[in-house]
Amino acid sequence: MKKKFLSLTLGALLVSALSAEDNGFFVSAGYQIGESSQMVKNTKGIQDLSDSYERLNNLLTSYSVLNTLIRQSSDPNAINNARGNLDASAKNLINDKKNSPAYQAVLLALNAAAGLWQVMSYAISPCGPGKDSSKNGGVQTFENTPTNQWGGTTITCGTTNYEPGPYSIISTENYAKINKAYQIIQKAFGASGKDIPALSDTNTELKFTINQNGSNNNNGSNNKEEIVTKNNAQVLLEQASTIITTLNSACPWINNAGAGPASSGSLWEGIYLKGDGSACGIFKNEISAIQDMIKNAEIAVEQSKIVAANAQNQHNLDTGKAFNPYKDANFS
Repeated sequence: MKKKFLSLTLGALLVSALSAEDNGFFVSAGYQIGESSQMVKNTKGIQDLSDSYERLNNLLTSYSVLNTLIRQSSDPNAINNARGNLDASAKNLINDKKNSPAYQAVLLALNAAAGLWQVMSYAISPCGPGKDSSKNGGVQTFENTPTNQWGGTTITCGTTNYEPGPYSIISTENYAKINKAYQIIQKAFGASGKDIPALSDTNTELKFTINQNGSNNNNGSNNKEEIVTKNNAQVLLEQASTIITTLNSACPWINNAGAGPASSGSLWEGIYLKGDGSACGIFKNEISAIQDMIKNAEIAVEQSKIVAANAQNQHNLDTGKAFNPYKDANFS
């Protein structure tokens, strides 16, 4: 029986971009978070993300109230109580995994990018350098790749019958670029799938080897690339972006991309777009949605760090005395 994939329907999971406003030490994640939460109801994982965004929205609303109190300078005791509560909440934004909406947004974006590549590579067209085997990355064999339609996890990019490009084969060079990004993300998740550090941990490193056998631009036959990179949200989101951007620009042809039912040999029943059996055609909506998910995750991470830093700055101002907005120039 032919293996059949359905659409990821990620277009329905689009999370609206967050916006930030500098308002003294107060940073707002923007009014669009609440609206975004209503757009992600499909799965438990997505629902968890929605709930996390709502928690972030509530926290930032609390910051807004605190900021208003400071500007009004009307209730020093209330301000001090609010500062204590918010300090603990803000730390969770970058130190905690489960309760950090930004961390959950990162996981969603990484899973979506890697997942799309796993689905697409199942039946991606052959890869290779084209007629000149010394160009476009040469001939290489990649190990530990997503399972292809022939059942293996090793693929050789050696096609010389077609030139790589949109609506044709994908070049060895582009396949290597996607594979490297994919391997980094997979390594970051670890065997448990839970090894990606909290947002506050930016110094953890990944060290591993990618085996790529063959002739790579005439450089010898046994190529091993030693990967040493940071294992943090920023770097991993860059890898996710590399996967999606490269797939979209390379736009290779997909095997069995007919518009008919599975019985006719099509693997993509229900998501085939008229007249286009390419990767960027069949998965146009998914690619667009994941690009937005990556951008939104990047914004959420940065805003969470700002909020946490502001909370720490407030903590550093504590001298054992009650905070007095009438005298503290830092909040005037």
